[in-house]
Amino acid sequence: MAKQSTVFENISARSWANVTLTGAEVPVQLPEELDSADFFDIFHLRPALGRTFVKGEDQIGRDHVVVITHALWVSQFGSDPGIIGRTIILDGKPNTVIGVMPSGVLDRLWAQIYRPLAFAPENMERDYYWLGAYALLKPGVTIAQARAEVDVIGERIARDYPKSSKDWGVAIYPFATTVVWKELRQSLYVLMAASGMVLLIGCANLANLTLARGVVRAREVAIRAALGASRWRLVRQFLTESVLLSSVGGALGLLVAYGGMAALKRAMPPDSLPQSSAEVVIDGRVLLFMLGLSVFTGIILGLMPAVRASQPDLTRSIKDGGPAASAGRAFHRFRDTLVIAEVALAFVLLSGAGLLIRSFYRLEETATGFDATNVVTARLPISDKRFPSATEFNLYLHRIVDRVGSLPGVRDVALTVVLPMEGWGYGMPFQIVGAKTVDMADRPFCFFKQVTPSYFRTLGMRLAEGRLLSDHDTKGTPPVTVISESMAKKYFPNEDPVGKHILVQELLFAKTALGPEIPWEVVGVVMDEKVWGMGNKFSDNPEMYVPEDQSIQKFQALIVRGAINPAVLQSSIRSAVHEINRDQVLDQMKTLEQIKADSMGSERLHFSLLAIFAGVALLLAGLGLYGVISYSVTQRTHEIGIRTALGATYASIFGMVLRGGMTLTCVGLVIGIGGALGFSQILASMLFNIGKYDVVTLVTVGVVLLVTSFLACYIPARRAAKVDPLVALRYE
Repeated sequence: MAKQSTVFENISARSWANVTLTGAEVPVQLPEELDSADFFDIFHLRPALGRTFVKGEDQIGRDHVVVITHALWVSQFGSDPGIIGRTIILDGKPNTVIGVMPSGVLDRLWAQIYRPLAFAPENMERDYYWLGAYALLKPGVTIAQARAEVDVIGERIARDYPKSSKDWGVAIYPFATTVVWKELRQSLYVLMAASGMVLLIGCANLANLTLARGVVRAREVAIRAALGASRWRLVRQFLTESVLLSSVGGALGLLVAYGGMAALKRAMPPDSLPQSSAEVVIDGRVLLFMLGLSVFTGIILGLMPAVRASQPDLTRSIKDGGPAASAGRAFHRFRDTLVIAEVALAFVLLSGAGLLIRSFYRLEETATGFDATNVVTARLPISDKRFPSATEFNLYLHRIVDRVGSLPGVRDVALTVVLPMEGWGYGMPFQIVGAKTVDMADRPFCFFKQVTPSYFRTLGMRLAEGRLLSDHDTKGTPPVTVISESMAKKYFPNEDPVGKHILVQELLFAKTALGPEIPWEVVGVVMDEKVWGMGNKFSDNPEMYVPEDQSIQKFQALIVRGAINPAVLQSSIRSAVHEINRDQVLDQMKTLEQIKADSMGSERLHFSLLAIFAGVALLLAGLGLYGVISYSVTQRTHEIGIRTALGATYASIFGMVLRGGMTLTCVGLVIGIGGALGFSQILASMLFNIGKYDVVTLVTVGVVLLVTSFLACYIPARRAAKVDPLVALRYE
């Protein structure tokens, strides 16, 4: 494509891998990226030490050079300035360190080592997809122009190579959209909206406070004006107080933010934020934003009482001003409107949090298809260059399985190319023998997973039909497969799949290439296992399980079921593997329960944060309603005294005050229902097995708000009902 394109300055092919660094006391697995020589030029990256790749180093024989990140230089090599030119052993092969990148962006990317992408003869396979690419647009070229050109190139490739590329095309995305993906962007928008709602509720409370203080201080302002205070002086006094109040609140909020940020970092699941740009810190920009927002809020909220105070009716204010001073119907309507808005916003947040909480518990109850009790897992990164043949590699794996299986407390041991809930292994196009023949490029895909026969027993998976894989299904015997129930129902809807054959191209050992088609005989059907994480909504799991002996690949993971606490087994497993090979890395050793919990980390974080915001909103709304009703009782003390003197009962006074507050709440709930339905549309993609318009959640949230409002109104109503008429009639 680079030769056919006219819109790109540079194109760099890209591949991903893991590499084992040996030579130290403990072998370490490191993520690496293999790139064309132009990679660093595309991103305008320059090394802090040494150099980057030059032309020709992405050719076989010259590709044993590496560039490392600053973080790896510090953590693994002790910031040694003499690292340039040193030879390190990666996957058993010597490589020369030629550069160290500066601290910054690359430290937050996935890879820690960068090596040239050199195409070995066994990798020169057009029909096997294993590359991505970076490209730098020429000045003045738009994404639309680039897409138009590559669409033409893609059509030409599809026409010239129909076997693998028919009806396929080329997709171009701005790099920013791959860093902040759609789901993450939506989650951040939801959290921003939630924090904005809390801010608005807080502002409404502050507005009510400043307005009430302005009315109460009417006599004071009138006296100041009568003594010669200018309008600007009165305005300045109110604005100063309002800004000071909001600034102190902002400062206290900043202290809470520091603690919240630390807790958020600990709770945040891996890969929940883009590594290339996400630095969760409170820096100068955040402080400036907080200062500006506090001052702006103080000015806006202090402006109305300040303007009102600057135009006092001196005679009336001096005569009527006081604790029970009234500010007129417009003032009361405005304050009531603020309370209604608080209740409505709190309802929106509480309903959103309720939907996410219910969704999370539905997610936890989802069947995984296996028993995760006392199961330990670990990845076994092994270089495909270490073993010259699949047979030797297979023998090495069997030695590991046998040694781990002999440990006290171990019940079963299995190997797989990918662990449960961590993906599909290989995605392979397939053709059912006897069905209508379909071109290779148009065939459906299934998850193609190589496992040892003990895989199903170790995970406690249930057999639905036929038999499982056995130790007799080895290289040289007829190729067999066990398929998932989803695949049986979708592709064998009205027939027995056992005994049928499925054509899948052979995966060649240690090569990015495919061999001839293999007719895999279906010998059994198992209940579906959870292929993706618990938070993934992908439920269609057409999957083929084939014996590792019949399709061995370098990607391996160990699964061990124990008869005891799996935490006790981990060190024993590690020691047993190192008896076989002291340089063998056991990467990311964790229990299957941990994998399950980690897969729900994002959902847990979402509902926890929204629940916190909703709780704060509920508290603020309750306080706001309490403040308004309490202030109203204070203003109406004289009136309440007259009512009591004329025969009003305790119950009637109590009910009158209570009705006022509950009426505001009900109006807020009605308005909030509309907002909640709109907010649920935004949350739709984050929900699992629950409708956007969940009546149970809306009713529950409504009841919670009504109870909270009742409690907020109860104390002022009780106080009003107990007013002594003699005291009230003298109250001024």
